[in-house]
Amino acid sequence: MPTPSRYNHFQRWSEDHFLAFNARSGAVALMTNDNYESYLRIVEHLKSADESTLSDDDKQLLMQLNHGKFMHPDDYDELRSMQFQSRLARYDTTDLGLVIAPTLACNMACEYCYEPNKQDRMTAAVVDGIIKFVELRAAQLKSLNVAWYGGEPLLAMDIIEDLSETFLDLSKEYHFKYDASMISNGYLLTKDKVDRLTGLNVRSVQVTLDGPARTHDVKRPLKNGRGSFETILDNLVYASTRMGAGVRVNVDQSYTTALIAELLKELKARDLHRRVGIYFGQLEPSTTVCANIAESCYGAISFAGIETEYYKLLLEGGFRIEKLPAPMAVFCMAQQINGYVVDPKGNLTRCWNHVGDDKRTIGNIADPIDYEHRNFTHLFDVDPYEINECRECSVLPICMGGCPDRRIVQGVKKDELCQSWKFNLEPMLETIATSCMQARQQAATRKEMQS
Repeated sequence: MPTPSRYNHFQRWSEDHFLAFNARSGAVALMTNDNYESYLRIVEHLKSADESTLSDDDKQLLMQLNHGKFMHPDDYDELRSMQFQSRLARYDTTDLGLVIAPTLACNMACEYCYEPNKQDRMTAAVVDGIIKFVELRAAQLKSLNVAWYGGEPLLAMDIIEDLSETFLDLSKEYHFKYDASMISNGYLLTKDKVDRLTGLNVRSVQVTLDGPARTHDVKRPLKNGRGSFETILDNLVYASTRMGAGVRVNVDQSYTTALIAELLKELKARDLHRRVGIYFGQLEPSTTVCANIAESCYGAISFAGIETEYYKLLLEGGFRIEKLPAPMAVFCMAQQINGYVVDPKGNLTRCWNHVGDDKRTIGNIADPIDYEHRNFTHLFDVDPYEINECRECSVLPICMGGCPDRRIVQGVKKDELCQSWKFNLEPMLETIATSCMQARQQAATRKEMQS
């Protein structure tokens, strides 16, 4: 007998419709009032273990609900199934994820940076160590995914090219898939580099903008004191034609809706609203080095509220909304046995926030992995299925207990550990649904014009 999922969310969207969302499948549906009343009727019938009196329309809706995992067989344990999938992801050795920082040097002097004045650059010995590390695992790999990180990774373009070419050769020899992405400040993302990167399977790049030009150039100046905003936008215009391009906006309490609107206007003037996805990041004092910014940072609950307002601005400005409540097996690579951050010295850590921090390493790329090292286990062992509040939470599939580093290392308060979906799911779903409807209407209009 079918049973409603514990991860169902229904909310009124308009006078005539409801939004339906299932956190386990990620399915989003628009239901008419009649659909919703039919759903309620189906649930009541199923409580009495009687499907015989359902109408043909009810049975058709029930099939659709089953497909979206809004319903499941009554002998099916959703939580146990999710936990099993999480275990598979945690201990999978066929997918290898590497975050590689070829240098910690940077051409910017951001006021909140946690890597001030680092100049480390990867040596040939470390490059060889990374290659050997992958070679030892290549025969059992289905995929290798690399994220180029820093510092500013484009200051070490030669190292990126050397390693990428080897990874591509190994992927052909051992028949695994190889893809890469990059986190860059965007200033050095010239046409030539973009073309070279795309040839090396770098599929996407994320660039940070700290507000419109007048604030960005203060918060993220070049080392020589000059601004970087206009050059970054010039670079994004071309990069977005060759690869996926995303813009992260680091948000703290100094931002206002007027300031975000000003940034969006500048992006739209370059037609970037059609080309890039915008992501609002919660600025946090993730290390002791950047503790000086703590007072200006939002907590999780307050950030969830302001995040909703900023995504509404995206909707009003005609931007794509790419933040979707998607189910996940684990929160991040720190909870997977086959994911590592490699710094220029070849030191391995389990979290992006720990790159270059010798106290957080679990060893070196040249040595065997010590799976019992304290710096490995203390993040890996964070398991939302062993935390009562997480087990019972209706958004567990799209949160997975939140960031383990915030929970274990940063010591964030209990009510601030959840992802923002916990606090703003309803208004965000409304914004996302409106964005999808607008996109459909625009596509239909274009089709009519073409015909």
